[in-house]
Amino acid sequence: MIETTTGWLVLYSVLGYFIVWGIFSTIKENYGQTMYWRGRKDGYDMHRRITDAKRDEVFDYDKQN
Repeated sequence: MIETTTGWLVLYSVLGYFIVWGIFSTIKENYGQTMYWRGRKDGYDMHRRITDAKRDEVFDYDKQN
């Protein structure tokens, strides 16, 4: 009886470990992809703000502050 109980305990422990690992890795992958594409969007938005500024305007260091 002890061997059977120990066997089931080991089986369910390993199964539970793999289920938790699978859920964690899926969440981690989705979060990484979300942050990657959010960063790409922010970079593109910054690029568009810079390029859509007045194109004929030249930066003048004397006009700062």
